[in-house]
Amino acid sequence: MSEHAARLIARLGEQGATLAADPQLGPLLEGLFDRAEGRLPHRPIRRDALVDRIADALLASDEAPDREALTRLNASDLYLALALAARDIRALEIAESELMPAVRQSVGRIDPRTSFVDEVTRRVRERLLGGDGASPPAIVHYRGTGPLARWVRLIASRIALDLERADAERGAERADGPAPDGPGDPELEAMWCSCAAAYEAALAEELSGLSRRERNLLCQRYVDDLNIDALGRMYRVSPTTAERWLQQIEARLAAATRAALVAKLAFGEAEAPRVARLCERQLPRCLPSVLREDEDGGAQER
Repeated sequence: MSEHAARLIARLGEQGATLAADPQLGPLLEGLFDRAEGRLPHRPIRRDALVDRIADALLASDEAPDREALTRLNASDLYLALALAARDIRALEIAESELMPAVRQSVGRIDPRTSFVDEVTRRVRERLLGGDGASPPAIVHYRGTGPLARWVRLIASRIALDLERADAERGAERADGPAPDGPGDPELEAMWCSCAAAYEAALAEELSGLSRRERNLLCQRYVDDLNIDALGRMYRVSPTTAERWLQQIEARLAAATRAALVAKLAFGEAEAPRVARLCERQLPRCLPSVLREDEDGGAQER
């Protein structure tokens, strides 16, 4: 019996009796290794680790661990999941090119709005690959009993439905585009009525201080309506990196616009928290129109 076959039988314990008696177990494992490593020929994961994951998958199944159960495992996807958990760069590239398009397609059937699809895709990435510090990323729970893309689509659908349910419970508006009557909060609406023009003027002023690259990135997202995946491809970075760039620019804009608004309208300290909430909420709503005005006025080169 080969070293890896012996390791598998040891991990299976008493439930591995059938496989232990199979004279073809060694060749079966070798074939499985070949299939698993085919997509990642640089072999970022040790075979011992794959054997351990195979054992876990067989033990978690309702079926007895035997030759049929072993051959039914999706070795390639199981290996990819291990590599993703280890943050292997090539595995992450495969996830972006193969899994995230499947996520977007699945989520788009629930709600086709670009902003919704982007948000769910971001949450899928976080859940699959990020973890929360106290628990490992969800990708470690994939057992190879079905295609990884299908498993990820199921997670995406659950996240999308949970998000829609939460929005419905909060009475959130589901229509596209900015709300015409302000931020949707009575307190903030009253403030917005008195300072909308000043806010947009402050935002336009702060936008003029951004670099050309930063303004282009915002235009591509908010005017051209390119999603995070498309921006990643355009700038030859991962969608996570493109999303981080946008978040950093938006945070700077919100902070600078808030400071300018407070100075211009002489808000007191007691109103500062509401001004901050106002700026945070209105930024994605006002950016498209302010950016378009900037373009129409010839102030920005694309």
